[in-house]
Amino acid sequence: MKRISLLLVGFWLLFSMQNQIVWAESVKIGVLDMKKLQQNSVTFQKIREELKQRFNTLQKKLDTERAQIAKIEEELQKQSMMLSLDAKEDKEMELGKRTRHYKYMYGEVTQEMKDAEFEATRKVGKDIEKVVEKIAKKEGYTIIVEAGTVGLVYYDNVIDITDRVIKAYDDRKQ
Repeated sequence: MKRISLLLVGFWLLFSMQNQIVWAESVKIGVLDMKKLQQNSVTFQKIREELKQRFNTLQKKLDTERAQIAKIEEELQKQSMMLSLDAKEDKEMELGKRTRHYKYMYGEVTQEMKDAEFEATRKVGKDIEKVVEKIAKKEGYTIIVEAGTVGLVYYDNVIDITDRVIKAYDDRKQ
């Protein structure tokens, strides 16, 4: 009796493994290289350029404020011997006020850029996710992984779908 039950368990294991082998043949895997997408996507480059322009505009404001602080510091150094005590205190107060304002502006600009970058990243991520999902459903992919994923050591370029995702993403945004 013991042998028969062991034999039945053995057959059951053998047949259950056969089923997994059949399923494994129908699995279709794709790989998406986000670095390549970022470098080659026209839409992504436009978004990057918009962020860069926004950053440059904000940086010009900071530079203007920094130049005014440098000008006040220079005036204070040049005229410190000739200015009365009250005038010197006024210049120092103005310098302190400008410096605090600059630090505040710097914090605001930094936060604004972080927020803009986060929002752009979130939006692009959602858009790419939709494009990848559409391609996966259309072409019958079981799983699509990112090329930089931990554990993905090697993949054949045959399963790389990056170029199709770039084309679909750019076509969608135009």
